[in-house]
Amino acid sequence: MEIEKEVKILGIDVAEAEKNLIKLGAKLISKEKQENILVDSSENPIEPKAQGYLRIRTSEDKINNRREIYFTFKKHITDVAVRENIEYTTKIESKEELINILKSMGYDIFDVGYKNRTSYELEGMRFDIDTWDMNTYPEPFIEIEFDKKERLYDILNKLNIDKNKISTKSIAELKKIYKNSMTY
Repeated sequence: MEIEKEVKILGIDVAEAEKNLIKLGAKLISKEKQENILVDSSENPIEPKAQGYLRIRTSEDKINNRREIYFTFKKHITDVAVRENIEYTTKIESKEELINILKSMGYDIFDVGYKNRTSYELEGMRFDIDTWDMNTYPEPFIEIEFDKKERLYDILNKLNIDKNKISTKSIAELKKIYKNSMTY
């Protein structure tokens, strides 16, 4: 279990921000192709009961030549100024068997999204540049994980990123907003 503090930076020139990260000395730590499956139940939804979500993530890291599958429950704590979650994660061997187990327990919603993620580390913070498939979320963004809000604001200043570009929404919330904006 870990407590995760993160924000998403939306509506910026991601390529320019990546160049600035590199200029500041950020270290490239991974380049991944991911499949993310959000798991829920139509009869007993997770959200209202636990204020969190279940996720199965398959990650193929091209830099470190690794393929891993993780099962995660993220419990949402707060999204005042930053998003905080308690994250429980375990590595699994078989995505298919886990899905079979979940189906037998009544989980029947498996919402799949694909993304490319390039990750950097700078000053003890993680910067994930995420580009999702068009059905999930059409605009690339940067997700930043950090330990102290003050350090986040300091690095945003160094990167010339406006604090008004910060979002504490989850990808599920962003996807819902995007889908709703597409309906006429």
